[in-house]
Amino acid sequence: MHEVALVADLVEVASARSGGAPVGVVRVRYATTIPEDVLRQAFEMLAADGPLAGAALEAEPFEIRLDCPCGFSGALGHDDMVGTSIAVCPSCGDVSTPPRTAEIELLEVRAA
Repeated sequence: MHEVALVADLVEVASARSGGAPVGVVRVRYATTIPEDVLRQAFEMLAADGPLAGAALEAEPFEIRLDCPCGFSGALGHDDMVGTSIAVCPSCGDVSTPPRTAEIELLEVRAA
């Protein structure tokens, strides 16, 4: 699961930003291609030790959209992606490359 690796990177950067001080809130934006429950479970597991222990995760979703020649125009979900660089149209099954974007964006690290 690449989602766990993404959250591991997030935890590392958020911990570094905290300078070792306890963190109360970590605020992120995440692509809807990442299931929110997976994001939260990975964060809880990976942030259990260190300055993020007990920090609340505030997560705002954003859509990765696909415009397919078949006429589909909409948001992609987790099951519409193969890895991070291949999109499968949920309408016709055509394979394409979605626009490249960060799947998780760290917006804020707030002290406890």
